Amino acid sequence: MKHYIIRITQSIKRQNSAVKNKALIPLKRGLLTVKQGLAEESRQTKTMLITYQRFTKGQASKLEMEEANKQFIDVIRGLGLGVLAILPFSPITLPFVVKLGERIGVNVLPSAFMIDPQENEVIDIQQEVEVIVESASVIRTADDKL
Repeated sequence: MKHYIIRITQSIKRQNSAVKNKALIPLKRGLLTVKQGLAEESRQTKTMLITYQRFTKGQASKLEMEEANKQFIDVIRGLGLGVLAILPFSPITLPFVVKLGERIGVNVLPSAFMIDPQENEVIDIQQEVEVIVESASVIRTADDKL
């Protein structure tokens, strides 16, 4: 009897760990997205600082300065969200502020966290092309065998 109870509890533990791992997948994806966004913001901020340093020497072009100024605005946006993240109930207030900003037409998130719709279209088109190429190669191999 004791042997069966041990097997049942081990089975339940395996099921619980499988369910837990499955539930953690979206959380891990979200955290990876945030990590990539922060890495991109860090890279852009370093470029901005280098451009401002070159500007003080008179070596930066007008286009470079426009990009640096856009990144400076992104840094200020990030600081604003950072202040909200410190406040109590931030898991509730941050999504609310982001959605409210979208409705009003104000970009609250830095550019590294924004999803570019043109980029999604390119990915969709590439996936369609890959499917067409794969299906064409399958048809050719079937014709070759005949």
